[in-house]
Amino acid sequence: MQKIEKITLSTNFPIGPVNVYLLYGKKITLIDAGVKTKQAWKELNEGLHKMGLTIFEIEQIVITHHHDDHIGLLEWILEIISVPVYAHKNTQTYLQDEDYMYWSHIFFKNLLYEFGLSNKAAREWSFLKSKRELLTNLRVTKELKEGDVIPNLPEWRIIETQGHSQDHISLYCAKDRILICGDHVIDDIHVGLFLDAPFPGEKRAKPLLQYINNLKKCLSFPVEITYSGHGTDIYDLESIVNAQLRRTEKRATRLKNTLSKGEKTGLDIIKDMYPDRYENLIVTFVLEITSLLDLLIERNEVIAKKRNGIYLYRLIE
Repeated sequence: MQKIEKITLSTNFPIGPVNVYLLYGKKITLIDAGVKTKQAWKELNEGLHKMGLTIFEIEQIVITHHHDDHIGLLEWILEIISVPVYAHKNTQTYLQDEDYMYWSHIFFKNLLYEFGLSNKAAREWSFLKSKRELLTNLRVTKELKEGDVIPNLPEWRIIETQGHSQDHISLYCAKDRILICGDHVIDDIHVGLFLDAPFPGEKRAKPLLQYINNLKKCLSFPVEITYSGHGTDIYDLESIVNAQLRRTEKRATRLKNTLSKGEKTGLDIIKDMYPDRYENLIVTFVLEITSLLDLLIERNEVIAKKRNGIYLYRLIE
């Protein structure tokens, strides 16, 4: 049986604490790196100490995806120790490429305007969405893709699980039927879907369609225990996946009920569905509604047309 240790670190995010893991293979491997705060750094070192380890015993790092609560302490760790970092092929671009950050700002400005925001609001929110602290000392040693064996962990393979992000990977050990899934599946929490700007010249992803397909893909593997990026361990993956799918259908039905009142912009939909919450969480809701609209358009339940540069959506009768 694979030896796995979990350390839970505080975050300042609404989702609460984040879980990082130590795998004991040919080399001691840290999975994810928490949020970049002094409290999380203290908790990581205390957690290692309880296991009889220090930062210096970590021999390699695997990142499930690039979100701040999973990569935050990576820079501090790499300032102390020089170890290989393994991640999806997109991760380094998302964390280090200034040109991509600039392009991301342009992409989201256009997306938000087409969704119904004013030029001013689209510009301001897109800047906040694309702004991040770049990790100047990050070098992904090896890019991981579907089916890859993780270096020095010969029994672990990569499953690409895009949806929550476009660089999301999970780790699977067939021998012991263990899945380490980052934020792909979380018990009793609706998993947020975040839209990453496509690379220039490429079409944007449809994260909800990816997410649904990758949830079902994970069910094709025999899994007895799933270690998640947040919350408790999962011992019945199928029931949790089915709960996520039901939540998605419930939201899709709610969106269709909104459109039953007539043709609307994306912003109109958000105002109707979240009248008391949308102003402070506008980008979050834009990404959620965009993903739901992708799903309903794919199912031929909703049609979109552009008028004066802004998309209008209506039900197909």
